Amino acid sequence: MTNPQKRKGDRAERDVLGYLTECGISADRIPAGATLDRGDLWIASPQFPTIDVKDHATPQLGQWVERACEQAANAGRTAGVVWHKRRGKTNPADWFVTMSGESFVALIKAGGS
Repeated sequence: MTNPQKRKGDRAERDVLGYLTECGISADRIPAGATLDRGDLWIASPQFPTIDVKDHATPQLGQWVERACEQAANAGRTAGVVWHKRRGKTNPADWFVTMSGESFVALIKAGGS
């Protein structure tokens, strides 16, 4: 039987993936268990960040953002983000996306090139 937390996380990943697809952004889920964790969702274009999806009642932003930065480094990306569910909101468009200041600057610079 599947762990309830894993099912909840998988559902959140599918929700975010569906939202990105609706927005015209081609992304894929990364299978769990990779030696070097690159996050949960992958967008092939290198200017995009790695995406780590979370659905937890109690946010642990510091720990999550540090992990997102590690995942970005593993993937050779300059930025990593945490897309985390917002209580009371079912649409990923209404959820939060959190990153470090360094990741934010890297994204801004990538968008200008």
